[in-house]
Amino acid sequence: MTKPKNSNGKLPVVTCECGFKMLIVPDLGEMVHCIQTHATKHRKNECDPEKAEAEYCRIEELLTQKVLVSINKEN
Repeated sequence: MTKPKNSNGKLPVVTCECGFKMLIVPDLGEMVHCIQTHATKHRKNECDPEKAEAEYCRIEELLTQKVLVSINKEN
């Protein structure tokens, strides 16, 4: 099985605002797991529980949008 590549021959990745690069994989469940795992790391950087949850949701949404935009560009 070949790995999916974008039009310039590189594997598709999205980059979080913190610099973390995440490979876009075709398995939706695995992609969701990767996004949630990374968002949890951002959550742990906040002491206030409300701010922590807001940060988790913000990063989860940011990465999901970036993945969808990247997939849309490829199709």
